[in-house]
Amino acid sequence: MMNWSDEWKKIILESSLRKKSHVFTSKEFIDWYDLQLEHNNYPGVLLAKVQKNLDKNSTVLDIGAGTGAFAVPLAQVVKKVTVVEPSKEMCLHLRNKTEELTNIHIINQRWEDVSLEEVGLHDMVIAAHSLYDIIDIKTALEKMLSVAKKHLYIIMGTGKIKAYADIWQHFKKEEFHSSPSFIYLYNVLYELGVLANVEIVKISLNQVYGSINQAVANWQMRLGLEPAQRSELQSYLLNRLEESAGKYCLPGEGRTAIISVEFLDCLPITDRCS
Repeated sequence: MMNWSDEWKKIILESSLRKKSHVFTSKEFIDWYDLQLEHNNYPGVLLAKVQKNLDKNSTVLDIGAGTGAFAVPLAQVVKKVTVVEPSKEMCLHLRNKTEELTNIHIINQRWEDVSLEEVGLHDMVIAAHSLYDIIDIKTALEKMLSVAKKHLYIIMGTGKIKAYADIWQHFKKEEFHSSPSFIYLYNVLYELGVLANVEIVKISLNQVYGSINQAVANWQMRLGLEPAQRSELQSYLLNRLEESAGKYCLPGEGRTAIISVEFLDCLPITDRCS
């Protein structure tokens, strides 16, 4: 019988992006990422599906909040949002965004390291595209289940992104190993005795750049290419990017999985993973 936790760990350790994880916390990447939020429907429909279960008295825990795609809009409609985010740059960016919001508490730690006492219980726990670097997913999920009073939402990809795989193969001359898809996490939850709901949602995946130089610098950093490869990379991108209104865009769309767990009021928190 397959052990889904072990399979998750194996894929995480083999992931091509894991070797470049530091790139996604750099200031340059964060500035580019905010540009993507302006030109895609993210969190969009995902936020709407989460928000329907919240009100002004709700408390939310956002694990791996990044620059606040969920945390910022939710803080405007709920009582309190607690953020657990490991990147110092992300936390700094988020604090600058939320200077006027007094109901966001930011904890600059990895989810694996933060104490349950510091986090506390919350009506809803959210982890949106933030679990791809966690090796011991079973323990991480048990921890999430223990602090969620009413709802747990985990948002994950459904598989390999072709454009990323293509450019990786072209320049690295090796197969791109993606992070685990939602099905692995769903089955880890099942192994824990939790039968989750899954909804697949279509989203846009446009990659937008303010200039061709930004596009080249972004991909050079992601791929870890030498300066001598910059010219080839620029030619590759110019053949694929669409220019419009001074921006360069690599159009795309994909599907995202929303894994959700609702807890019955009669189910004690201590019994959820027994």
